[in-house]
Amino acid sequence: MTARRCDFPWTLAVAALAIAATASAFASPGIAGALIADGRIAHGQLWRAVTGPLVHATWGHLVRDLALVAIAGAGYEAPLCSRHALLFAGGLVVPPIAVLAAGDASWYCGLSGLSHALLAAALAFELVCRRGAARAVVAALGVVCAAKPLYELATGAPAFAMALGAGIVQVPLAHAAGALVGIACGLHAGLHRRYAQTCDPRRQFRLAPHPPARAAR
Repeated sequence: MTARRCDFPWTLAVAALAIAATASAFASPGIAGALIADGRIAHGQLWRAVTGPLVHATWGHLVRDLALVAIAGAGYEAPLCSRHALLFAGGLVVPPIAVLAAGDASWYCGLSGLSHALLAAALAFELVCRRGAARAVVAALGVVCAAKPLYELATGAPAFAMALGAGIVQVPLAHAAGALVGIACGLHAGLHRRYAQTCDPRRQFRLAPHPPARAAR
């Protein structure tokens, strides 16, 4: 028997790294200080833009973020093709940089930005690829999901409050930044899929009507 290929290696890698980073941060405050994303990114410590989102404030925080990342990542990492690398990189790095640059927080942790990026990418991809009633359903889901980060940006408060510990709060800008990354990657992947299907001569041959059979002479 041949071994089955894993269709979502990036999702598994991020989940494993998040568990390891969070456990290490809980075990040692020094490690936590070396991993979290903060203003030292601007002074050359660029790795913090990647390691910061992997650290979480509580185990409940980690479980919630990983559940959302796992569902969307496992389902759509493969369909997004080469865009998944850009999606994961942007979903990790863009939210903490946006939050720190805007001054909304002095430090950043958690994968909520990536989870919003993956969900937005999945919806954008389906919106481009689906037809008819299915597209209408996806569009309705997209409107519902878009209402969350828009509400958070408008009010400055999270749509779903979660206890993260003393002095730790959710930052709406991270969710909006992640969603924008996901929309861009999902639309690009969906348009590429549609173009490939339209220009595939094998698909056109399958859809073309068969010529009438000639009578034997």
